[in-house]
Amino acid sequence: MSRILVTVILAISFTIPVASAGQGEQQNINYLARMADGKLHRAAAISGNIYGVLKRCPALRPSESGKAMMAVSVLLYDGLDKHLAPNPAKFERAIRVFEGAYRKAALSNVGCQAEKAKDPDSYR
Repeated sequence: MSRILVTVILAISFTIPVASAGQGEQQNINYLARMADGKLHRAAAISGNIYGVLKRCPALRPSESGKAMMAVSVLLYDGLDKHLAPNPAKFERAIRVFEGAYRKAALSNVGCQAEKAKDPDSYR
């Protein structure tokens, strides 16, 4: 899991500053499209979990790696909404994984400090 997390974080965090140039966003979307389904679904699940925990625990703040993982869902939705995704079905499946993880995390009864302890790299 940590290997997937590090790979996605590094790829997205190095290319996010370029995303504002327009062409960088397409490159990030293409990067996600080239990922294996399992890896993409894991990244989407991590992203959904972070968003769900932040909704339930507003006192927590995302770290830099947490922010990079949060960008995965933004890229998935942008890829579909702007018709940039080379494989829309793959992005739709990943979005369903994201939404399921978000729902599960937002409705969880686990305490905020326990969530932070479970994933210390994603929160400050």
